[in-house]
Amino acid sequence: MVDQFFKRLAPSSIIVNKRVRRDTGDLTPLMESLKQYGQLSPIIINSKNELIAGERRLAAAKKLGWPAIDALVIERNSEL
Repeated sequence: MVDQFFKRLAPSSIIVNKRVRRDTGDLTPLMESLKQYGQLSPIIINSKNELIAGERRLAAAKKLGWPAIDALVIERNSEL
């Protein structure tokens, strides 16, 4: 079973493990979008605050100096 919940946390508290993506590319358009519309999609993390998806959103939020970012936390339970 998988439990999911939303959480707001500091970008600096999110752990980015070694990823396939080596370059986040030009974050300027994404940063402009975040400034204009806010964060429309949460990043996805596990219960250990390790990033699963949303590396560019996280990088843009850090560059903008955001104190918090929205995340969807996905936990796997072994109860089946």
